[in-house]
Amino acid sequence: MTRRQKIFSALGRFFKNLFTKNITLKVTALLFALLLWGYVLAMENPEYVKRVRDVDIAILGEDSLNNRGLMLVTRDIGTTDVDIRCKISKHSELDASRVTCSVDLSTIANQFAADEDTKTVSVEVTATLRDADYGTIEGLSTSSVDLTIARISSRSNVRVSVKTEGALPDLFTYSLEQSQNLTVSFRGKKSDVDKIARGEVTVDLASFAINDPSTLAGIYDLNLPVRFYDSANVLLDDIVTSNGESVTTNVRVIIRSYKDVPIVPDVSPSDLFNKLFEYECVPSQETVRLYGSYDIIKEINSIGTERILPEMEQAEKVLKTNLIVPEGTELEETQSSSISVVLSVTERQAAEPVTHTITINYVNVKNSLSLTGSEPKTVTLTVSGTILGLQTFNPNWIRAEVDLSGRNAGKHELPISFTLDDRAAPFTITYSIETAEVELTDAPQTESGQNH
Repeated sequence: MTRRQKIFSALGRFFKNLFTKNITLKVTALLFALLLWGYVLAMENPEYVKRVRDVDIAILGEDSLNNRGLMLVTRDIGTTDVDIRCKISKHSELDASRVTCSVDLSTIANQFAADEDTKTVSVEVTATLRDADYGTIEGLSTSSVDLTIARISSRSNVRVSVKTEGALPDLFTYSLEQSQNLTVSFRGKKSDVDKIARGEVTVDLASFAINDPSTLAGIYDLNLPVRFYDSANVLLDDIVTSNGESVTTNVRVIIRSYKDVPIVPDVSPSDLFNKLFEYECVPSQETVRLYGSYDIIKEINSIGTERILPEMEQAEKVLKTNLIVPEGTELEETQSSSISVVLSVTERQAAEPVTHTITINYVNVKNSLSLTGSEPKTVTLTVSGTILGLQTFNPNWIRAEVDLSGRNAGKHELPISFTLDDRAAPFTITYSIETAEVELTDAPQTESGQNH
């Protein structure tokens, strides 16, 4: 190592030790630097250019356009960055809240010709500080914006229909108040507004499903956006109004808890009636709609009527009765509490048939023959019918005969013919046998030569 190298090495170690090992010296240097910086700020306060970003651009002078029958189509004109020269002491306080940027539409109101419907113009963006003490404006990143201006057209009483989508939970129904006569009036861009033939709003019924069923029923006043269609029923793009707001209308939705329950007539026959008769009672309608509290409605499974007393006679009658509406519920507005029922009373069929025995008559034997044998002599009838009918049934209403006309001597198997009185018609009758065996022989001669 040369002498010069030794000298520089010794100096390097000296300064290294000075700044790394001497803590007192380092603290002293830091305090001196802070004092020097404070002096510069207090005495000199130099200026510095700061860029404030994303300052909203406000719209001024829109009334001057509207007064000339014009409107601003492009309303979202964005933001701009603003360069501001300010004292360094104000630097930390300076933000977008200290700056106002705007475009003045009154400067372009006269640039629109009478035969123009839409026009795009360039408008200067200006910026000011809300407090002049904060410095001066040096420049803007956006010095001008292109705005679309259009002629205004007014519409009044545009018919608006209401449609629904989705569904309410079970046991709930809805109605739309005054939805048949709904209209809107507004001012907007002429080229769009002149195409409008009708409007439409949509009620999303599924949005109500998030509610607790016990509190869902009620009146809901909704403010809904209107969608517009042309005469070909094509949906138009969002209509731009003169105030920049969407066209909306109010729709009142009334939600009620309901249940369609079957009507069960209260027929109260006596014990004797039940023994001898049966009935069928059919109401003029199968169900009725009840409205009421959800907690009450969900527990109801049917609705009854006033007591009906059937008479002990076979008949079909139309009777009037009243529905018994459960407490806490009410009928649909168009539903009367009075209904008609058809009460059909018929005699009850006997559980077991009865039997009777009748004599078989053998008739029309030739004079030259004698009936020497016949089997059987009687036939058993099995009779089915109503309880009352069997109590009055008379076996004499039935005649059993075997016709021997044209039969010669010998043995024959012949059918038994049954003749029924009209009074036996309501009964079901079966017979134990349907044929008989007979034997015919020649009759003996008398002294006079006659057969007997």
